[in-house]
Amino acid sequence: MKKLGKNIRIKLNGKALMVSLAVTMLSSCIVITDDDYGPSGNDGKAYFGIDYDWTPPYSYWDNNPQVPNNPFFGEYYRTWSGTYEFEYFINEWEYWYGTYHIYVNAGQHGQPYGQQGYDGLDSFLLLICNQDGFYMDSWDECDCSRSEMDDGAQVIEGKNGDHSFKIEMKKANVRERPTNNIPKYKLSPDA
Repeated sequence: MKKLGKNIRIKLNGKALMVSLAVTMLSSCIVITDDDYGPSGNDGKAYFGIDYDWTPPYSYWDNNPQVPNNPFFGEYYRTWSGTYEFEYFINEWEYWYGTYHIYVNAGQHGQPYGQQGYDGLDSFLLLICNQDGFYMDSWDECDCSRSEMDDGAQVIEGKNGDHSFKIEMKKANVRERPTNNIPKYKLSPDA
């Protein structure tokens, strides 16, 4: 009878040992919940430039400090988000003026399980300084919209990845609206 009692006690102690081992193992596991999101992705960069199709503008001015004097046509300059004023003369008397707003595409929020969010797309705006106002080379790819205000101003918006901008512009002449801005670019008399 004594042998039987020892065997039962050993079997009970073995079960207790297994249960306590299982509890210890489970409590030492790292548990990741949906609250463990990674960092947000990096914000995209913004780029701005000016260009023309057939005839260069007579002069160009804007108050964006990232655009240098005598900017190269067709060249992009790294810039910051914000609203900037501009004017470009198509001859000595007529010009377009308005504002352009540059957006920076934010990086996406962090992903579950500590994964970093996707980086924001870079955005590009090339202000085509034509006599009839702004247009996009590739309207189909841009997903842009154009509308006209009651006062004749044009509003062009693009909000999809690399085309994130808003332009408001109106045509004027120096008799209606004199300007005193010193151009960043002026067509040389030899051109």
